Amino acid sequence: MNTCTTYSLFAVVAAAGLLGAGSAFAQLNPACPNCEGDPRELAEEAVLNAVPLSVWLDQATYGTGDVITITGHVAHTAADVPVTIKIHSPSGNIVWVNQLAPDENNEFEIQVASESWSETGIYQVLAQYGHPSKDNKAQFMLTSTSSVMEVADCGMSMVAIEDVCLEYEIEGGMVTGATVNQGDTSLILHITADDNGKLSVTFPVEVLEEVFLVLVDGEESDDVMIDGQSVHVYFPAGAESIEFFAAKVIPEFGAVAAAVLAVALVSIIVVSARSRLGLVPRI
Repeated sequence: MNTCTTYSLFAVVAAAGLLGAGSAFAQLNPACPNCEGDPRELAEEAVLNAVPLSVWLDQATYGTGDVITITGHVAHTAADVPVTIKIHSPSGNIVWVNQLAPDENNEFEIQVASESWSETGIYQVLAQYGHPSKDNKAQFMLTSTSSVMEVADCGMSMVAIEDVCLEYEIEGGMVTGATVNQGDTSLILHITADDNGKLSVTFPVEVLEEVFLVLVDGEESDDVMIDGQSVHVYFPAGAESIEFFAAKVIPEFGAVAAAVLAVALVSIIVVSARSRLGLVPRI
């Protein structure tokens, strides 16, 4: 073995030793040795601090007369600057406005009574802190009867209709509520659509029988497939309602002209910019 080969072998062995030591050192030392607290709580706090203003509601659906709890967080506060909250009705009118100061934890909470609101549908909650660029919004469904009712134990992506769990799948938005229209023998699923998407639902005979027509925002949809009790319908971004007309709507669910159905759990599907209607596989 010549001198050059000896030096090369020594260099390889030394480099391997350094890499092994570095790996052992990384395993012995945590990524953040000075951090204290639950990692999940720290992550949630980091997300809140990254968003200038956050706002959320305690429910997705309320009935007329229910109390709506609005909660939020301001990432960075300034002295004597309040949070302004406005609520817009489905027709766009401002039905409630108020200002409040964040607490010492930069959080705020306020309760709003809805008994004076006669218009049903999707309401927008707009929160603003100081400059107009620091704003955020949430939305909820207001129905004509109280949303306080016994709900079946349903799982993800289901709407509870008394003791029947109506399962659905949705891409590009979320289901916010449902209404039975006994007079027109139809069921309306209220949705919010951030993107083009698709709703699939199989109706139990306890709810609807023989679906023959589907409307999206009041217009007959030609992008729908009805296969017995299963219905697949595509909707555009911004759609708010999908109405299913059937030969029969079970009377038990239509004793009131517009019986309101509570949502057991809203499944929010976040769709990337690549998830467009043309990319959704047709059935």
